[in-house]
Amino acid sequence: MKKWISVFLKCIIAAIAIYFALQQVNWEELKNIRWGVSVGWLIPAIILFNCSQFLSAYRLLQFYKLLDSTIGYLFNLRLYYTGMFYNLFLPGGIGGDVYKVFVLKKRNLSFLQLAKGTLLDRITGLIVLLAIMTGLTNFISASFRGKDILWILFFALIPCFFIFWFIVNLSFKPFGKSIPGAALLSVLIQTCQVLAFFCILLFLQASPGELLSYAILFFAGSVVAALPVSIGGIGTRELAMATGAAYLHLSGTIAVSASLLFFFITALSALVGWLSVKHNLLNELKHKEL
Repeated sequence: MKKWISVFLKCIIAAIAIYFALQQVNWEELKNIRWGVSVGWLIPAIILFNCSQFLSAYRLLQFYKLLDSTIGYLFNLRLYYTGMFYNLFLPGGIGGDVYKVFVLKKRNLSFLQLAKGTLLDRITGLIVLLAIMTGLTNFISASFRGKDILWILFFALIPCFFIFWFIVNLSFKPFGKSIPGAALLSVLIQTCQVLAFFCILLFLQASPGELLSYAILFFAGSVVAALPVSIGGIGTRELAMATGAAYLHLSGTIAVSASLLFFFITALSALVGWLSVKHNLLNELKHKEL
């Protein structure tokens, strides 16, 4: 019962957030976009997004391999996409991260260790995302209150990362070995994601001179979407980007539309990924055909 109450509340929050985000959309501006002119930008957007997911699956595998070196990349990639599907389409059931841990536990691995590895993978990615977001603020032309604080935060995140790495080495053995590599992979992952977002912006015919400012909003929205208050982050990312667009004097229409298109690409990729592996994943686990 508590589970369904939580799902209901998340749906309410998502609906409210979407409602307020859509208030920032100028429908006339949306109608004036020449959709057929730049539709080709969606293809590299989809490719780049899925490249980021292939890298994310590889990053997570570096943590899991410390527990079982026989886990193969293709198996983990299929597991990763299935987890994406559960996060987006089955929010009332088992979460994607829990699903991955549950499946791998069948290999006689420690549930606690698997959970730790999954969590550390997430934290590493979040630290890198925050560092990129705060660092890029120094390169946008827009001036806003708090810009200097974000630049200070960027420099503060550097020692924070090394403190995090030290704590992992001390208290979460053996995962400390994977942290440096995971951080470098996180940079590549975020690069692929922001390039995918740029393609979406170009599809929406955003001004090339404003792409970096929209990238800041994208990273900020990604941080907000990671909070477990909505279904798959839907609504909260859009509201964060709409709010930030008004703050940076950017188009709320483009910010919200780009965010929704990014979500649709995520959902489409998760659905296709799940459909392609649903009959094979547990069979591979059973027969260990890795």
